Amino acid sequence: MDDLLFRRNIYADPKTTDPDVISAKNLDPAKQKFAREIEQLDQKIFDALNVPVPEELSEKLILRQSLASHQQQKKSTRIKLAIAASVAFAIGLTINQLQFSHAYSSIGDYAIAHTNHEASHFNNNGEATVTLAALNKKMASFNGQFTANLGELMMAEYCRFDGMRSLHLVLKGQKSPVNIYVVPANDHLAYSKEFTNGELSGLVNNFKTSQIIVVGDLQEPLQQWQQRINKNVRWST
Repeated sequence: MDDLLFRRNIYADPKTTDPDVISAKNLDPAKQKFAREIEQLDQKIFDALNVPVPEELSEKLILRQSLASHQQQKKSTRIKLAIAASVAFAIGLTINQLQFSHAYSSIGDYAIAHTNHEASHFNNNGEATVTLAALNKKMASFNGQFTANLGELMMAEYCRFDGMRSLHLVLKGQKSPVNIYVVPANDHLAYSKEFTNGELSGLVNNFKTSQIIVVGDLQEPLQQWQQRINKNVRWST
């Protein structure tokens, strides 16, 4: 496994149990170091987001500010304490809000942004080396499988789709790569069957526990891709 794919997997899930990732890590000290650093960072972020906010903090801040206004001799010290506490409280609220908010409101907007972000890593001349067995090994995490190849598959890796652990497939298209995302069913991204930004377009299929999104250039026959997916995908739940 090359460094790019290894890093994508570790970024997506620092504690992954994927055998391919574990094997690559065990064979390369540099990969072991990188995985260890990302896992430590992930733990630090988790710990930071789980610091409890003291009860009645806002009331205490108001009280401190009131006392500071009546005690001029200690005004400087009191103001500094109030400001520090207010900033800490604001940061805590901001982190909490960011933890549960999402950068995009629609599934189409995010799919296009994700595709554009990864576009430099792929081209239509890439090698199609991912087998159906390897794809279904990853699809098992979503309780699904494909009964036949969808096309010439160049990549099948886990990714973060607006914070959700998802599966990103890149296949050869007519002129440029076609991106397919297998995403857990969700209600925080607005749903639409079709979307476009004038350069890329996409189609979304809703299944019981997952959504499958197809994104390609405007000349790509996405409906044929969608029909191929519907014909070959199977779900165990």
